[in-house]
Amino acid sequence: MTHFVKRGLLAGSCAVSMIGGAACAAPSPEAVDQQASAATPEAAAPMAQVVVTAQRREQALQDVPAAVTALGAAELANKQIVDVKALSANAPSLLIVDTPVGKNNMIIGMRGIAPTSIFSNNDPTVGIYVNGVYYARTAGANAALVDMESVEVIRGPQGTLFGRNTIGGALNMTTKAPKQQFEGSVRVGAGNFDQRSLGGVLNVPLGDKVAARIVVDALRHDGYGRSATLGQQLGDEDRRYVRASLRARPTRDLLLDLTWDRFRSDASSQVWIVNYFDPSIAAASLAPIAQYLQTGGYTSYAGFNPANTTDVDNSTATLRWNAGPATLKSISAYRHLDTVSGYDLDATPQFVNQLRYGVRGHQFTQELQVYGSALSDRLDWIAGAYYFTESLRDSSLATSPSGAATLGRLNEFDSTQTSASLFGQLTYAVLPNLRATAGARLVKDKRDVDYYAPRYISETGALLAGAGGCALAAAGLDQGGCRYAPPTLRSDYTPWTLGLDYKLEDGTLVYGKVSRGFRSGGFQPAGGTSRFAYAPFDKEQVVSYEAGSKMELFQRRLRLNAAAYLAKYGDIQQIAPHLPPGSSTTVSSVINAGDATVKGLEVDAQLRLGQLNLTVGVGLTDPEFDNGPFEGLSFITTAERTWSLGADYPLATPFGRLDLHLDYNWRSDVMFFQPVSTNALPFRPLTAGQVRSNTQAGYGLLNAMFTLNLPGTKTTVSLWGKNLGGKYYWARSNSFFLQGYNNQTPGDPRTFGINVDYRF
Repeated sequence: MTHFVKRGLLAGSCAVSMIGGAACAAPSPEAVDQQASAATPEAAAPMAQVVVTAQRREQALQDVPAAVTALGAAELANKQIVDVKALSANAPSLLIVDTPVGKNNMIIGMRGIAPTSIFSNNDPTVGIYVNGVYYARTAGANAALVDMESVEVIRGPQGTLFGRNTIGGALNMTTKAPKQQFEGSVRVGAGNFDQRSLGGVLNVPLGDKVAARIVVDALRHDGYGRSATLGQQLGDEDRRYVRASLRARPTRDLLLDLTWDRFRSDASSQVWIVNYFDPSIAAASLAPIAQYLQTGGYTSYAGFNPANTTDVDNSTATLRWNAGPATLKSISAYRHLDTVSGYDLDATPQFVNQLRYGVRGHQFTQELQVYGSALSDRLDWIAGAYYFTESLRDSSLATSPSGAATLGRLNEFDSTQTSASLFGQLTYAVLPNLRATAGARLVKDKRDVDYYAPRYISETGALLAGAGGCALAAAGLDQGGCRYAPPTLRSDYTPWTLGLDYKLEDGTLVYGKVSRGFRSGGFQPAGGTSRFAYAPFDKEQVVSYEAGSKMELFQRRLRLNAAAYLAKYGDIQQIAPHLPPGSSTTVSSVINAGDATVKGLEVDAQLRLGQLNLTVGVGLTDPEFDNGPFEGLSFITTAERTWSLGADYPLATPFGRLDLHLDYNWRSDVMFFQPVSTNALPFRPLTAGQVRSNTQAGYGLLNAMFTLNLPGTKTTVSLWGKNLGGKYYWARSNSFFLQGYNNQTPGDPRTFGINVDYRF
């Protein structure tokens, strides 16, 4: 560990607040009791150092040459960040939006880089890591953030230390570990929409060297909307979460952590409403849809409301051994997920198209790390090996009328993939205040897929006649039983990073770096009726140039971190029409289509004025296609401007200390689809109404939490509210431009409630 890190870690204990975020560990029950009993808050102290693991080891945030927003336990609670999706409003340049198939699936974009497909054939662009374990699928990943130590939003390519599919960045989350102290907490809550919540934590020492921690959390609420057709609620949720952890320290230098958790969610479909209809485009059979056209509201006329369920289990074993000159670490993990969702594609009583979608499978990962310091602490180094394997089934069943019967179109594929890599990174103090960093990862990927795409009458299960009964037969690819297994897809690539950073005499860190990252290639989803629609696509890549500074001013009462970047985004995986060699017709599928340049600026700041604590986050993103089919068009699922403002103030009252928190976050326009018809070449511009119905204008949300610390007790009472202004906005839209209609699902309405917490 260099003198940079030593100085930073000695400057303060674990975490408090930071640029847009707070710290590492929550206060002990005794500290909470003392604070709750205080009649008057103590004088404000300088901000403590924040400790992060953005480079796979503990470091002071201000010593990490990268753009990182860190959120500690207190910040997560105050900002009501109860799941992964809630992070979207609390870090610059991060956008997390719903998918059409349920709230427990997500599209995550960072710095303008986001996937275009929700299916499992397309890997994410932002990696999700929990306790060092990579989650390969966003399906089922919107789990509860309960009893967390910290959450870090790390922006820019992270392929060297974090691995594959992190070309946009990484979300690095750490849960609280058991400790040698008996403690716990109980929380009960209630809110509008008949919301009810219950949670608890119990930490128990099991002798001098072993401790256990159990966390439970449950929340349910009624629907934010309803189907007038079915008389059923929509947008409700009932979720349960449990986590059990065991920490053992057999010797001073050996540490073992075992963790198991399970997340379960049951819900109805989202609220979908028709927000565009054009009779000049729509077929006569779709004319009845026009009567259900709406400009807003939470009342849907959907005639189909399937159950949406998520069931996820995670098991992790982490072993860390301090072997003297180096530390060895092993992270072994198994993850099983099973998600089922669906919705009415036309959102009306008219039976046009109904969709059921499911992902079921498991992954296993094994990582070995060895790291340490050398050359009188002038050299920090880390090396490791990583193995990942995944097996899953991705199923999409669309049903539509077929005369008096129902036609079922099942598009299913079984996917298996493995990835193995070796990595290493060195940071060397060239001069007392100047460090140079270099790192690389050697990656080998292998992927297989087995397609199954029958077409049948739902009532009888009978296949349609001839090639009409199998999309693969129509494409000339049926290998028997309406199945097709193409050749194995293999890929090698090498993410790397190079950087310099310099510590000024006043403690300000300035840095510059260049990084290269990749996203894995893959196979097409099932369903095409041309063999060209099943051609695999290659990996995409980003080379990012970043410069930044991290400073603390006015006796560490102002923390200001900023980063500017320019990313060259190449071989972009996009769904686009193209004319493959040998084909006489245009095919629309995922291809590596074109390049882009993304420029941006990000600022994280925190200011303490007496007892008032202010946080500000700003993200500016300027993406532009340089060539390819989308040249001249906008990036989708990207907000070019985001900003957030938070304020915390402790107020002495006769009833105890009242902690006041307000935060407001804003984002600019977001386009969910391109403003052109992408089914054929050349592109045909969509109508103005179609474009408006697929674009969410800029908007902001106001949230608050007021917490009263009852004196002489370990009890707090919190009043909370989200979207207090009652802003109506679209969380997602769906575009059926060829059929002449679109629909959208609104974001959460105004919600509010009360929580009572007791610590012991």
